Amino acid sequence: MGLLKDVDVNGTTDNVRYFFGDEYNRLCRLAGGGITLTSPQIDGMPRATATGNSTEKQMIEVANYHLLVETVTKALNACSVQSRRILIDKFIRNEKDWVVAEKVGYSKTRYYHYLKAACCEFADTLEHYTSLLGDEELIEDLHAYKQQKSEL
Repeated sequence: MGLLKDVDVNGTTDNVRYFFGDEYNRLCRLAGGGITLTSPQIDGMPRATATGNSTEKQMIEVANYHLLVETVTKALNACSVQSRRILIDKFIRNEKDWVVAEKVGYSKTRYYHYLKAACCEFADTLEHYTSLLGDEELIEDLHAYKQQKSEL
């Protein structure tokens, strides 16, 4: 048994695919959606005062989304050149696998090997950059781990 848990490469690849397929796109939309600030309307009619500042809360949420998108960008940029190219072409530019394989000059079989390696590398770098934020709960760990066999 080593110092680190054994990573399930296929499971990690599936988690990274899901992250970029669903969560990352939504995160980008939420970060870019912003909020609209308007001046208060005074019409002379009595109103109940709101508890809390919903505009401030929205601004904080958008700022957090921006921070998370920046964290994902840092994690992508920390990957090796080969992994970064595969990940960006595959998940950010949404190119087909055969197009990415052709761009990087690999056969289909070799490409899938490097895609899995790139996904594991991204999961590693994302875990690192998320930990620097001081809250590992912001983005879940994308690693999948092999089941440990109990020693008798």
